Amino acid sequence: MESPQHFTLKQVAESIRKTIAERYSRTYWVTAEMHKLNQTRKGHCYPELVQKEDESIIVEMRGTIWKQNFDRMQQKFFEIVKEPLHDGMELLFHVKITYHPLYNIGLEIIDIDPNYTLGALQRERQETLERLNKEGILNANQNLEMALVPKRLAIISQADSKGYSDFVTLLNGHPKRYHFNTFLFEATLQGDAAITSIQSQLKRIEKVKQHFDAVVIIRGGGGEIGMHCYNNYELAKAIATFPLPVLTGIGHSTNLTVCEMIAFRNGITPSDMAYFLLRIFEELDEPLDEIMLKLPQQIQHFMREASNQFSQLARSFQQEVQTTIQFEKNTFLNTVKDFEFQVKHKMTVSNQHLSELRNKIRSSSSYLFETHENKLDNGINLLQIHSKSLLGANLQRISTQENQLIKILPRKFESETAKLDQAERHLRLLDPITVLQRGYAIVTNEKGVLSAKNQAKKNDELKIVTEAQELHASVKSSSPHTKGIS
Repeated sequence: MESPQHFTLKQVAESIRKTIAERYSRTYWVTAEMHKLNQTRKGHCYPELVQKEDESIIVEMRGTIWKQNFDRMQQKFFEIVKEPLHDGMELLFHVKITYHPLYNIGLEIIDIDPNYTLGALQRERQETLERLNKEGILNANQNLEMALVPKRLAIISQADSKGYSDFVTLLNGHPKRYHFNTFLFEATLQGDAAITSIQSQLKRIEKVKQHFDAVVIIRGGGGEIGMHCYNNYELAKAIATFPLPVLTGIGHSTNLTVCEMIAFRNGITPSDMAYFLLRIFEELDEPLDEIMLKLPQQIQHFMREASNQFSQLARSFQQEVQTTIQFEKNTFLNTVKDFEFQVKHKMTVSNQHLSELRNKIRSSSSYLFETHENKLDNGINLLQIHSKSLLGANLQRISTQENQLIKILPRKFESETAKLDQAERHLRLLDPITVLQRGYAIVTNEKGVLSAKNQAKKNDELKIVTEAQELHASVKSSSPHTKGIS
């Protein structure tokens, strides 16, 4: 029995090589994901090319890019796509199918079409925008309300980034020294690693969101390299749905990325974002500068008006006091005159009554003398005694009334004089100057004198007028108190 024909492994490999070379003599355009670039020190690359379905690899082949071709393709790719070739990119390769006895079937990569990759990046950008819009969160972060003075900033950047350094330097270098509280959350800011790195820091910030007014993502330097990560749906969604306004200053010159488009505010550079925050402070500060310029003049004008009003009130009060005193004096004098008139009238009536009594006595005596002439002698002594007794009694009564009038008149005069003195003392006590001399003060705010209806509040400017000084004060705190002095 003849032994079967046999071949060496090298002969089989050579036959396969020739067959493949004859069968696949031309080149092909193939789409695949460059799973790993695998660049060697000499500059050659042996990328792992794969095709995936549902995130599972269904085909894998070895690729080869010689150094000369790689340098040319890398330069061309960067000029168009603005990013270098890196792991995980979906590319359109111009290849030649080869077979090597040691490395088996592979693809020699002759060229790469960067326009295909640019389109893929643009498709990712558009798909992310459409997905965010469909979910209704495209403008969610932009619809948030920024704090009036956003000075507590959570910064996502790299500590050694020039953009971060420029940003902080500008915030702290303003001539008016506006105060910002900044806290750095370090993260990778370019390439695929930036997606999970930035998301991780956003989650950290969200746990302490009450301590911040806004989040600022700062990326300086690096040009256009690694910008594709900012079109990633997951990262864009994290920014769009973040509970605080997210500001971006990631510095590049091409079209805006999705993350920049959906952020609360986008700055072309970190410096531009710093100027935006400083402008907020400047716009709030401008009216204060104008007020500070006008305030001294307004205070002087107010003080002049207040002084004039006080002088007018003092003069009016003095006139009122003098008028009141004069009125009380006139009233008292009229009372005294009326009293004197009544006394004189009383004495006149008494004298007339006495005269009438005397005339009656005389008339009665004459009549009795004429009608009872015979009885006169017998009753003359009795009549004389009776007349003297009656006359003495009337004189005694008149004397008593005169003495009573003399006693009552001084007391009445003293009583009215005391009332007048008391009224004058009361009016003097009400004099503002007297009140101030007793240690009291007149306290006013912009609405007037402080009272139950016009109470001082915190930060009110007060004017305090004492006997010797005029003081100005600011209220640090206030609280109500019950009536009375404890």
